[in-house]
Order: sequence, then C-alpha cells, then structure tokens
Amino acid sequence: MGAEAEFEQIRLVCIGGGEDSTPKHIRQWMETQPLEDIEVTVQFDKDLTSALEILGEGEADLLAISASTWHLCKGAPGTRVATALPRRDENHILVADDRPGYLPHKSIILAENRLQRRQLRRYRSDFRVLDPYAFADQTERKAPTESGLTLQAWMEDLRATKVITGYVSERHWFDAANIDARRHLLMTDVRDDSARFLPSPLHGLTLLISRKGFPKSISERIGDAESLTAWLCEQVILEQINPDILDRVGMIVRHRQVHSLLNQAEQEKDLLRSTSLLDGEGDVIDVTSLVEILIEVVGRTGERTLLLERLVHKEDAVTHARLLVVEWENLLKAVTTEHAEDIRLGPARPAFLDL
Repeated sequence: MGAEAEFEQIRLVCIGGGEDSTPKHIRQWMETQPLEDIEVTVQFDKDLTSALEILGEGEADLLAISASTWHLCKGAPGTRVATALPRRDENHILVADDRPGYLPHKSIILAENRLQRRQLRRYRSDFRVLDPYAFADQTERKAPTESGLTLQAWMEDLRATKVITGYVSERHWFDAANIDARRHLLMTDVRDDSARFLPSPLHGLTLLISRKGFPKSISERIGDAESLTAWLCEQVILEQINPDILDRVGMIVRHRQVHSLLNQAEQEKDLLRSTSLLDGEGDVIDVTSLVEILIEVVGRTGERTLLLERLVHKEDAVTHARLLVVEWENLLKAVTTEHAEDIRLGPARPAFLDL
C-alpha cells in the first residue's frame, strides 16, 4: 500500500457579520478552490481585536478580512498580508425592473455611495439620482439610521410600491435578503448599451493575514495572484490620495490578456490601444498578460471625468502605481484650479472639474 498523502493543516479565522461580504467570499472559496494536500478549518468572529488575539496566540494560522477594513485599521504589529482570495462582487448592482438604459425618463434612483450617484448621472443626465437620506428628508419619510440590509429593505419597499424606480446596492446584501426583483450589474467594461462604472477602491477584495514567518509557498498555493496585485497597487494609490475625495473615486487593478485587450479595442474603436499592442505586421508584440490600472474621479453633475489608465508588466505594477499617483495629483490640481484673468489666456473661468 502506498503511503497516505500528508495534508497541510491551516486554521483560519474570518472577520465579519451577516452583513459583511468576507464570510460569503470565504464560503465560496472553500467550495470552489481546489486545495490539494491542504485542509482548511474556519471559525467566524465578528470582532477584529479578538480575531487578532487568536492569530497572535497561534490558535489560528490566517485571518480573513476585507481589504477596505484592513486598510482603514492600518494593519497590526507582527502581521503581514500573506495573500488575497479571488476578487468577487466588486461591482455594485442596480435593483430595478429594467436595465439602466431602458428605465423611464426622469427615473428616481437612490444610491448611498457618492461615486455611484455621479456615475449614474454621467450615464443618463435625466435620472434623478439621490442619497436615500436626502430623499427621505425631501419626501418627509423616515429612513433607518443603519446602513446595509436595513437600508436596503427600506429602499426595496419604496421600489416595490413604485415610489422610486430603483436603487443601488451590493450583491451580498441582495443575496442575503433573498429579494424577488431584477438586478443589473454596474459593469466595469462597456457592453451594448451600458457605460463604464469603475468600482470603489478595494471593493470585493478579501485578504488573508498571517503572522510573520508564514510559509510563502503555502500563500502562493492558496492565494490569487491577480487579487494580490490589486491589493498592492490599490493600497499604494490610496495612501497618496486626499481622503476627502475618496468617496467619489473609482479604481480597479486587474490582469488582462492581450487578446482580450484587442477585442475591447475593436469594440470601442480604440485605435491607439490596438496599435500599441501590435507591431507593423499586425502581430502581437508581447503575448504575456499585463496589469491594467484604472482610476477616475467624477464631477458633481457627472458631466466631466478625470480618468487615468495604465497597461504595465506585472513585475513593474507597484512601481507604475506610485508613478501614476504623482501624475494623478498633478492632473487633479490642474483640472480643479480656477483660472484667473489673464491678458493672454482670457477672462477668469471656473475650474474644469467641480468635485
């Protein structure tokens, strides 16, 4: 008889309650990720402090936490980001009876996040896109003080009774509430009648945190390289951006295959992109996948946008992310600065972009 395979035993503690996406991501990962010779046991905890104590005392090997939460708490002493899980549900959803392009004129859409409000105004200027609490004040209704599932239930009741046309939510909230309604993904890429809706920074990313010294070989086997690249680049960019404007900034970092980029360039009639990827004979210059970095900020009315895009090699992604922030800050200053009266340039003018 052959010797039985030895299994790596990994104990994982997951942070998040019923309204958080991380427990859902962990369960999906456990169901779909092939973990050869690795056995993972999971316990769930709602409190970050107690979970860090469990990790620090050696009662767990890894801690699963959303990237946005880890970024806000600035990490913890003696720990490091071991890897990241495959990114899931990074885009918000619109709950409505039809796709955004087919909704009635002057539809009322509620969205708690400022970024999605501005993106929807950019997509259709006739939409009445409002903050749920502003809408409650205008219509003398009482909105719940809690966000998440409670606010979603309140907005769903308004939609079901035709008071509003739709509202923006998150996929894990929609699934948890088991709502019988149509949902439409606010997609990153342009398709058919849709527009580009970049997600909020770090949205949909789940990190695995370890103590220092956790084997890198195991991290690479259980983690997702694309998601780890996204974390490394996005957190570098976020550290340099003014926190006051983060609620209106969209961002995503992802791996892209060259043929996928060429197909997108053909659909969008982007001659510059297609020629940059092909040589004079029309052959692909480099078949290796690239890292795409997209960051945008949308003006108050949605009419104007500042968007930066980079395609770089994987090994240079973090370096280019740092360089991109410098260019971003220079451009943002230029487009948000008022123009003083000048004999040569003309009369005084307001800034190009109103944040």
